[in-house]
Amino acid sequence: VARARAEMLESARSHCAARLGEEARCSAVGTGMLRHVAAIPGGGPNGCSHPGCHRIAKGLPGSWQPVCQWLPELDAKLNLTDAHCIRSITPWVSSRELNLSLVDFTPNYLCDAKAMQRIHFSSLDPSRPRFIVVMRDPVMRAFSEWSMFALAWNWDAERNFTSAMEGKLSALRRCNETLFDQPLLLETLPTEELAEYVQSCYRQGRAMMYPQLSMYAPCILHALRYFRREQFLFLRYEDLMKMSAEAIVRLVGHFSGLHLDAELVAQAVEGGKCQPSHREHSAPPPGSNSSRGPVKGRPMSFSDTSPDAADYLADTGTHLERFFDPYNQMLVRAIGTPFRWRRRDHRKRFLNATEKEAARVALEQRDAQKAENKRKRKAKLREQVKANNEWAKKQKLRRQASGRKASGRRALRAAMAEARAEGGGKLKA
Repeated sequence: VARARAEMLESARSHCAARLGEEARCSAVGTGMLRHVAAIPGGGPNGCSHPGCHRIAKGLPGSWQPVCQWLPELDAKLNLTDAHCIRSITPWVSSRELNLSLVDFTPNYLCDAKAMQRIHFSSLDPSRPRFIVVMRDPVMRAFSEWSMFALAWNWDAERNFTSAMEGKLSALRRCNETLFDQPLLLETLPTEELAEYVQSCYRQGRAMMYPQLSMYAPCILHALRYFRREQFLFLRYEDLMKMSAEAIVRLVGHFSGLHLDAELVAQAVEGGKCQPSHREHSAPPPGSNSSRGPVKGRPMSFSDTSPDAADYLADTGTHLERFFDPYNQMLVRAIGTPFRWRRRDHRKRFLNATEKEAARVALEQRDAQKAENKRKRKAKLREQVKANNEWAKKQKLRRQASGRKASGRRALRAAMAEARAEGGGKLKA
């Protein structure tokens, strides 16, 4: 796929350079690879657009994307029927085109060996990137991720945490039995072998790798082969959740080197925008100029979704503690910070029978609501597809009618010319 895209980009550059008379960083269709691009005026193989751009058109919902929607002002105020929007700045935009600091919050990259390599080799100065890595108690992180994908989002069909972890750990053992039994060997692996282990056994850091993504050390060991330790800010999730918004903003600003002043701090603190959402502060921190009131919010947390959460953690906790312990020791040696998690970091209060029943009913109601929402989305999608098809039919009929009119005009001109010829230049009645 990468080779095909590179060939397409090179072909587009050659074509566009010939038109523009200079070397051009452009693509035939942009990053969107639109199926409908040929229907957009100026699109297709003969069009030139920047590869970071995505071309959209009025009346073509198939060309729209969540970050590239058609806005009414485009035609109402600017009289446009098609437009470009920035779909992806990296890796397409060159340093000569934009002067900016890019922020990305994709956690998968840390455990995607190829992604870390690309970040390093594509950086003009590999010493400049900064990474903020937040790590939670490994047992609770795995349980929280399973709760989200199995119970809240229904991506994972295994709705028993103990069974889910047994299956994932068996797959991890099959991936590399030697390193599963002797994890400390990871510290001595050459970079290429370490990258191969992370890439294959973590499956590029993708979702639902519950135990793997709680094994922080191998991913960090690999990342530190490309970047210096001082380019990383390692935080414990449990500590972060206890911090005030002002402390978080100042910490990130100091570490990243981004501009920070009192006004920006006040904006971040006001209204609790940067406050961990499960905390409530009735008064500003000492010494702060903020006048904010109490901040309340419900965190995006799923670890309380299961009525049996406390039971699952009690059943699996001791075994998982022993499993994660060598990786936690490796983590401390790798980052030089005494990160420690205690048993209370992955314990929950046991529910009584009444509370469990109420939680089960609530879970069933959420599942029913999700099913209903899914049905409505499908119905809406069918309506959109129907509307798109009707619009396409109308466009086709309009083109056909226009073609028939053009054919009729050509036939009429031919008949008139023939009549003039036969009548000595005079048109017969």
